Amino acid sequence: MPKMIIENGTDVGAIFALDRPVISIGRSVSNTIQIVDRRMSRNHAEIHLSAGRLTLRDLGSRNGTLVNGVQVSHPLELAHNDRIQIGDSIMRIELDDLPGAPGLRDSNASDTGSRDKDSGASSGPIRVVEEKQWGATRGERRAGYDPNSAGALGATSIFDIKQPNRRLEILYQVTDAIRSVFDLDELLDRILSIIQSVVRPDRTYLMMVDAASGELRPSVVKVRPGENESEIKISTSIVNRCMHDGVSLLVSDASMDDRFNASESIIMNAIRTAMVAPLIFKSESIGVIYVDTQSRSAAFTDEELELLTSIANQAAVAITNARLQTQILEQHKLAREMEIARTIQMNLLPKTYPDVPGYQVSAMSLPAKQVGGDYYDFLKMPDGRTAFAVADVSGKGVPAAILTATTRSYLQSETQHKDSTLIQTVARMNQMVHRDVTNDMYVTMILALLDPYDGSIEYVNAGHAHPVIVFANGQMEFLKTGGIFLGIDPDATYQSDSATLPPGGLLVFYTDGVTDILDPKGECFGYDRFHAILQEKRHLSAEEVRNAIYQACLKHRGTADQFDDFTLIVLKRLDFNDSEMD
Repeated sequence: MPKMIIENGTDVGAIFALDRPVISIGRSVSNTIQIVDRRMSRNHAEIHLSAGRLTLRDLGSRNGTLVNGVQVSHPLELAHNDRIQIGDSIMRIELDDLPGAPGLRDSNASDTGSRDKDSGASSGPIRVVEEKQWGATRGERRAGYDPNSAGALGATSIFDIKQPNRRLEILYQVTDAIRSVFDLDELLDRILSIIQSVVRPDRTYLMMVDAASGELRPSVVKVRPGENESEIKISTSIVNRCMHDGVSLLVSDASMDDRFNASESIIMNAIRTAMVAPLIFKSESIGVIYVDTQSRSAAFTDEELELLTSIANQAAVAITNARLQTQILEQHKLAREMEIARTIQMNLLPKTYPDVPGYQVSAMSLPAKQVGGDYYDFLKMPDGRTAFAVADVSGKGVPAAILTATTRSYLQSETQHKDSTLIQTVARMNQMVHRDVTNDMYVTMILALLDPYDGSIEYVNAGHAHPVIVFANGQMEFLKTGGIFLGIDPDATYQSDSATLPPGGLLVFYTDGVTDILDPKGECFGYDRFHAILQEKRHLSAEEVRNAIYQACLKHRGTADQFDDFTLIVLKRLDFNDSEMD
């Protein structure tokens, strides 16, 4: 097969097969042989193969074409070892075993007649750059080089890619290679390996749109051995054009392309040819695949751009599927973790109501999400009193659940100190909560001690919704005294106060998730409705009052979502005339 070997110029060592009836040479990507040389015209010359002979014709180029140092002014038949000079590039012709040729004619032999001898260019061995990691060089691919093993799909020749059936075969292999990979990192690596196998770029970047910032960031980068990827700049102008227009681009001579000649990254990295294809899924650009090379002779072709675009289309679907699979797995994992957290949190709540002779207790707590921040408890004090505690941790989810569990632990520990006053207990809890909270988290809490003998109540309200005492005659009293939220100020001071729950009276503890419930129009349930129900239902049992409040809240909420945790404790002191009093 006849060949053309570049012996001088930027692309020295490149080999081109001369196996077509018409072989065009020039700076434009439309040429059969593209050579990026500033002194070469876009469409500079043609070589015609006919009846076993090669004929060179200049296409009216600006700087002309030389063969063995002589200007070509008319079609000229080429001989073995002829040297063509175009600009700074010198190319040697090899005619070994040309089918149909009358025999080898060496332009250096004595019978060349009027043909000039060698112009002095070297006729030494062909220089081939070793690229073990990357398989065959692009120059070798031009000559049909095909090693046994080079990359995921083998060393595919550029001439194979030009065959539609071969491109289809490659795409089938691509589909098979990535369809079952759901690990995103593994998938991206495999996509780049495939691109290296069939395109052979110097550098490959797979860039993804960052979900948080919306910016395009490199996800995987492959460079030639010895290059430091952190020091390499890519052509942002090409990438931005691809992302903005959603189209693939081929730049055959980046340094001279009018669209990109102002790009500093192109000039700095001496990029000769580059391709970029968008990763598009359902009309949304999720990233790009960018490849480039510094080789003048091994410029990318339209066929390779078409293949890269097809690979990018499949890659976009595979990447989206991998992301969805990851999201599903993370959601399942999170749901499982939330279920565990919910189970733990529900186990923190009392399993039974306290047995206080002469009193009824009923309570409920419903988190707005799987895991909430509300907490209530009943504790038997060393002096025989019963503690009623309700807390509301700011926030929702796992952080709130963790702080809730911590608050419970502190409460149960501190209330067992016989020598501690109620004020000291709350003050120490405030210090411990402050030590553990982060950002703007805090805890509101009401801690009340009931003496069942006379119904006296000592309490501290740390920024919590005011509990309500409803007397038998319908009058109400609110437990307000205390101090600020727990966790805000470690040096905060608190005050206590006292009240009395008379026979037939109700004491209702609650969180703001009760009064703040919204209906579908956004109207709040509010304190007026809440207090009206308490006055209307005050003669009922503790459980009936609790249920009445809950049903009224549900009716008000209607189809609206529950946006806050709902916690309620109803304590009723029985009247001596009550039939339930044994």
